[in-house]
Amino acid sequence: MKILKRFLVLSLLFLIHSVGYSQDKLEELVPLDDKVHTGQLENGLKYYIQYNPKPENKLELRLALKAGAMQENENQLGLAHFVEHMAFNGSEHFEKNELISYLQSIGVAFGSDLNAYTSFDETVYMLPIPTDEEEKLNNGFQVMRDWAGGLLLNAEDIDAERGIVVEEWRTGQGVSQRLRDAYLPVLLHESRYAERMPIGKMDIIRNAADSLVRQFYQDWYRPDLMAVVAVGDVAPDKVEKMIKEYFSDLENPTNAPEREYYNVPAHKENFVKIITDEEAPGIQVQLYYKQEARPSNSYEDYKGRILRTMFGGMITQRLDEIRQKPDAPFIFAGARYGNLVKPLDFFTISGVVGPGKLTDGLVSFLTENQRVVQHGFTQGELERVKRSLLNSAEKSYKEMDKVESRTLVGRYVSHFLNSSFADGPENRHRFYQEIIPKITLEEVNGIAKELIKEENIVLIVTAPEKDKETLPKEEALLAVLENASAIQTTPYKEDLLREELMLAKPTPGKVVDVTRNEAVNVTTVTLSNGMKVYFKPTDYKNDEIIFTASSEGGTSLYSMEDHYSGNYAGTAINIMGIGDFSPSQLKKVLAGKNVQVTPNISTYSESISGATTPGDFEMALQLIHLYFTSPRMDKSLWEVFLANQKNQLESASVNPDFQFNKRVNEIISNGNPRGRGIYTADQLDSIDLNHSLKIYEERFANAADFNLLFTGNIDLESMLPLVAQYLGSLPGDPSEKEDFIDLGLTPPQDRKETIKVGVDDKSQVILYFSGETAYDLKKSQQLSYLGEILTIKLIETLREEIGGVYGVGARGSLSRVPEERFNFSISFPCGPESVDKLKAAVWEQIQKIQEEGPDEADLEKVRETKRLALEENMKRNGFWHGQLNAAINGGLPLDTVLGAEDRVLGVTADQVKEAANTYLQKPYLLEITRYPANFEE
Repeated sequence: MKILKRFLVLSLLFLIHSVGYSQDKLEELVPLDDKVHTGQLENGLKYYIQYNPKPENKLELRLALKAGAMQENENQLGLAHFVEHMAFNGSEHFEKNELISYLQSIGVAFGSDLNAYTSFDETVYMLPIPTDEEEKLNNGFQVMRDWAGGLLLNAEDIDAERGIVVEEWRTGQGVSQRLRDAYLPVLLHESRYAERMPIGKMDIIRNAADSLVRQFYQDWYRPDLMAVVAVGDVAPDKVEKMIKEYFSDLENPTNAPEREYYNVPAHKENFVKIITDEEAPGIQVQLYYKQEARPSNSYEDYKGRILRTMFGGMITQRLDEIRQKPDAPFIFAGARYGNLVKPLDFFTISGVVGPGKLTDGLVSFLTENQRVVQHGFTQGELERVKRSLLNSAEKSYKEMDKVESRTLVGRYVSHFLNSSFADGPENRHRFYQEIIPKITLEEVNGIAKELIKEENIVLIVTAPEKDKETLPKEEALLAVLENASAIQTTPYKEDLLREELMLAKPTPGKVVDVTRNEAVNVTTVTLSNGMKVYFKPTDYKNDEIIFTASSEGGTSLYSMEDHYSGNYAGTAINIMGIGDFSPSQLKKVLAGKNVQVTPNISTYSESISGATTPGDFEMALQLIHLYFTSPRMDKSLWEVFLANQKNQLESASVNPDFQFNKRVNEIISNGNPRGRGIYTADQLDSIDLNHSLKIYEERFANAADFNLLFTGNIDLESMLPLVAQYLGSLPGDPSEKEDFIDLGLTPPQDRKETIKVGVDDKSQVILYFSGETAYDLKKSQQLSYLGEILTIKLIETLREEIGGVYGVGARGSLSRVPEERFNFSISFPCGPESVDKLKAAVWEQIQKIQEEGPDEADLEKVRETKRLALEENMKRNGFWHGQLNAAINGGLPLDTVLGAEDRVLGVTADQVKEAANTYLQKPYLLEITRYPANFEE
């Protein structure tokens, strides 16, 4: 009887499992991650709390507000964003500039850690707080409380901030902004969104009465529109208690305006908008099928999102195949489903077309859409995208106990603001495992007509002014668009591909030596071909292995005559593929696998780098083997790539940012063509593809010349035989190791350059100090300190005191390749009229440090920021990989990384002062200033 009962129970469980997500289940609401605790105060403020121990002693805090630019009155345009700025300029418990200074003193960097943003419908404040001391945690909540209801908004502070917001606006000016301002009113047709860009109107920013700024704060910063999100290494009950303590006394204002939600009206007619600009970089096409925003509530909604993701991914794969064909109608293109503003979703195909191919490109997009409407996708396409999605969910599931808090916190902010899914990787994995295998081709094909409609379509074309006369008229493109359903297509045919990368596995080499560095737990394996393979096992991630194989030499070993062929050798293989597979075929074979492998040849080295997982380790090794031994020749793919490169170069040549960067590149390389990274069409024509392939083969011919480092979840016992087989079998000769040749690519010194480009009223200043110096790890850290301390002072002066910049940064370092040198740069955008004044202010701060040394408080701020960063980095694969790789290839002891703490924490004020006096001297200076093309000095 017991056996029968047990059988009945098992049968019932099997039946429940096999039914999976029935329609009733699909109608259920998707729950929040069960690890998050939620609640609501009596005043309406909501909160989300999750305990997460990575990284230790840190709490990620967010204050989310359901108000943004859409809540502004006509005389307040830009003041939602302005209030966000004012949150850092004085509150009940932190005077002006005291807040940023205090947070810097506990290791919270302004801009990278401490930040905020304002959008159409929302404002979000971001504050990561160290929790190793109770006072820091309390002050973190006090900061959030002040943002929510304690801003002072003093008149003098408001006036001082106006210039900074104007500089932020100036930074965003340019061709992208002009094009956006022209097409958004069409895309957001007859909606309030088209009139409410968050940056606002500068006349209002410059002149709005203080009372209007305060009114926006009083009306909209209220608890019934707010949420506090806290994720990190603090007990949830403690966090909840603090939220109640700090936020319960917030009150909603009487007679507060109602928070309205606005729509983007649908339109039966379709719109075409062509916008030309003399600085537009090429012809870009954006085809939008506008949709009412989909809900994110039930499992049915969840399944719908999966279907739309599959749909966009499969069309993108088809477009990728088309772009690689000779005389393709577009340079590149992609499809996706997304959200533009809160009430508006879209399905889009967007891309870039060459001159004279606008109509052809549009017809190609429409044809692929109709091909799906008329014939659907194939089972093979569906299976590949299923594998990719299942793999993504499984990887997240495996890593769910190793995810850092800064990654988690955003999902709850988004849930509060947009009701988006925040179910967590466990539920996502379970749902994907249940639902994706059951999704049929008919279901995916069935949404084609939902996404590809015949109305409510907007076509946006942006193009250079010089192409205006040769572009088709808007009416002609509209006719093509509205006749799309008449396009007749044939079903998509795909190549049959084998699953195996290699038909025959190579004969294994041998492991000839194994040593272990106990201090850093690195095992060094020498293979019979001379290759050295280093293994750094960690437990920082459950499902991650990153790797880099590198060797010295690069294009420096070739003459100027071979320069262009050599410089594009690595690119050529990425374009043409390996073994029997083109890149698009390789992408299909690797669908659902966690493998990325990329070869590269630079000036002084060659490398193969990437990432994988323990489960796909063998496939990664196979790819590495193929990239060493079997580069693929495909002239057709190369010619398509070259033609597209030329088109893009020609298109970009009118863009002032491209012109400026190209000229900066030429100046810093001191006119040496071997140092330039941007080429002309004639230089591209000089590439000999056969010679590029030969150079590639030469650079990867000798495995003995390579050091290969694996970092991550490594099981040496199981992986070593695979390493011997796929890496030990590579050809190698330890007697033929190579070194690079110093090409003398040194920046000029004691020189001033002016670059005039563009029509916008904005400038850029670059102060670049460089010169020879002996490499020393301690001095490199001192120079880094100098950069961060100077950044603090320049933010205080150039931004807060003068109001002349939105952002400014200084950084310095030492390098060893090709020779031992230092470099130190200071860079900032500003108005042309302010260049000289701001340069003078920079030199004042430099000279102050040179004469007096840094303020002890600033030194401590940098030290604490670096201490916390190092603490966190020491538990990340990427940090260990970078440090060990630098030691291996720089000939330093493997345990060099263990001295990082002493080097970071040991920097003194005198050392920073000495660095400023040693390196920041005008004879070492290259000064580059950008002005508008019509600027008269």
